[in-house]
Amino acid sequence: MTDNLSVFWHNNARAHDLFQELLARAEEKAYDDDFLARLAAYREAAPDSERADIFAAQYLLHEGDAENAVLCAERAYENRPTNHAVWQLLARGYRMLGRHADALVMQGYLSSYLNVPIALDLPKDALTQETLDRLSVAMGKPGYAPIAVYRMTYADGALRPAPTPFSFEFLPAEDGITPPYYVGVYTEQEIHGGHAWQLAATRNTAGFAEHVGADFNFDIMRARRAPGSAEITLAEGEACVLPVLGTAEGAQEMRVRTKTLDDTSWLNSATPNFFRLSESTALSSDRDFIVGTPIRLGHAPHRRPLVLNILVDALPWEILGTDFAAHMPQTARFFEKGLTFHQTFSTAEYTYPSLAAIETGMYAQTSRIFNDRVVAHLAQDRITLSERMKELGYGTVSLMGDGNGIYNGVTRGYDRLIVTPYALPTYEGVERVMRYLDGMHDADHFIFLHTVDLHPWPNSTFASASSVQARLPLADRLEGALENMPSPYLRPTALNQATFWQNVRNVDRALGTLFSYLEENYTPEEYLVNLYSDHGVPIFSTDHWIVDAQLTRTAWMMRGAGVREGVDVHELTSTVDIYPTLGHLLGFPVDENVDGVLPQVFGGAGRDLVFSNSLYPTKPYVLAARSKEHTLCLETQGTVGMDGTVDLAHANVAIYPRAHEMEEGYAVDSPALRRFFYPRVREFLRGIGNNGETFPLPQG
Repeated sequence: MTDNLSVFWHNNARAHDLFQELLARAEEKAYDDDFLARLAAYREAAPDSERADIFAAQYLLHEGDAENAVLCAERAYENRPTNHAVWQLLARGYRMLGRHADALVMQGYLSSYLNVPIALDLPKDALTQETLDRLSVAMGKPGYAPIAVYRMTYADGALRPAPTPFSFEFLPAEDGITPPYYVGVYTEQEIHGGHAWQLAATRNTAGFAEHVGADFNFDIMRARRAPGSAEITLAEGEACVLPVLGTAEGAQEMRVRTKTLDDTSWLNSATPNFFRLSESTALSSDRDFIVGTPIRLGHAPHRRPLVLNILVDALPWEILGTDFAAHMPQTARFFEKGLTFHQTFSTAEYTYPSLAAIETGMYAQTSRIFNDRVVAHLAQDRITLSERMKELGYGTVSLMGDGNGIYNGVTRGYDRLIVTPYALPTYEGVERVMRYLDGMHDADHFIFLHTVDLHPWPNSTFASASSVQARLPLADRLEGALENMPSPYLRPTALNQATFWQNVRNVDRALGTLFSYLEENYTPEEYLVNLYSDHGVPIFSTDHWIVDAQLTRTAWMMRGAGVREGVDVHELTSTVDIYPTLGHLLGFPVDENVDGVLPQVFGGAGRDLVFSNSLYPTKPYVLAARSKEHTLCLETQGTVGMDGTVDLAHANVAIYPRAHEMEEGYAVDSPALRRFFYPRVREFLRGIGNNGETFPLPQG
């Protein structure tokens, strides 16, 4: 890329020609000195391209050097974990090295997404339950944890898939973090073993994922299995709350012994049972039991008693921000004594990549988490928000969420996650938070609450609120009732809009209860409350554009320790800026690989451009790069590949006033605008453009 401003994007012609020559020679298996010479030239022409490592691995495999081939392919995998050519190389290389489980996982990717048959040419003892579990995750979808779309079993010489959840067991841990997550069920003051029985009775039934899993509450906790006994050692003055889960079909008896007592208790099956310990304790039972991560009691001066992150999914500031106090009066009242950002934009148009951006502070081209069809694992050097809070000594818990960050590692710092794939009402999440704090007011908590009341869903799949159904005139009630399309493309119908406004009132009413609780039980210096959204809604947009302001301008407001009172902020901010802002306020480090910046209101440099993009495989790449006054709009002619790259040459690029994005007749152009936008946007796109270089898809 040059500094030429006459054309927005120039591909690297030298690198492109060398790639095509290497590709042709590789297809002919012409791995000779000329191939190596061209590869060296290609590395020089495109030093940041993972495609050089792919060619190197192909050459090394041809030469029989599997060990070094795998090193090259793994380096490419770190950059492009959803690239099919990398999967092919690693499947071959791992198999040659005898790493059969790793090879099978790569075959799983190829099978699930490209219909390449799995070759079971591996020793029978390699098909362990752990290997099958890893294969199940690889072949599934990343947003459905703990459900596996293809839960794999092996019988009669064949692999057999079934859509069923991981349950009463540990999730496979690709990241190597210990202890692993155990999958139980969430209950609160209910009959012992009731929900565990329901899950056990239905999990292998056809239709579980569609008809039961959507609103089933899973309780997922970092834990270890105790083979009938466990010793919990506490130093003098230490105290904790210990979660313990039973494994028996019904209620299970557990003996508890300390220096001062010897007694028994019932354990609810597969559900956390909490015990407050103030001295070393011995636990025993005639069955195995599961010991969760202890929650440390006591406060520390470098922590706040409560840091509460509230993700109100699909809260569109473009719609509600015009008169927030009228639309959500109780929420507005609480944050009047805090700070509200009015120009925050999400990085993406839907939850899966947006959640990753918030939890990592990284754009998709940095985190590699963008493809909602492939389970890519967040690299270990990309430290998540929850991991930072855990390092500070907070008890980390997600009391309501949808499982989007479990398989990929985005939420790996939470010791406990209560997961429901779709049904996440605010009123229920609020009650969970208050009960949790009632039980452990003497601990320092980092709590995540993700609610989806406002999220629009296709009416053919999800029922609208009963109050809306009863209230609307018949014509409005029937408008759009049969629509069936992805949420970012839903139309502005009376039914969709009435459902939205009803849920706005529902959310505000529930949050008002939570905020009153906080004001009654904490001082402002004892908490930091951070409310934000991941994207907006399309249902008020008559001229739909996938990254327009209605879909990407989002809410962000804060109140509590370190936050000025009564401040309205109009500087540009991005959802990736939430991470460094919390780092500034709470005292954790922000690595150089974090893309977010600290806003000016907190003493940071701020930003002069904010990026929202649709990086969705099989669809054109779309970008809105917004300054305070203008928006550069870009859309490619070709579609995004599975690996999150696209050819940016010949993309349609135009600059508009912010108030008239993509409106015919409003495009503006000048040397000054190009000098401002082009270099900044090109830099953002460095990890997305592929120079027109792609590897052919394998034949299924």
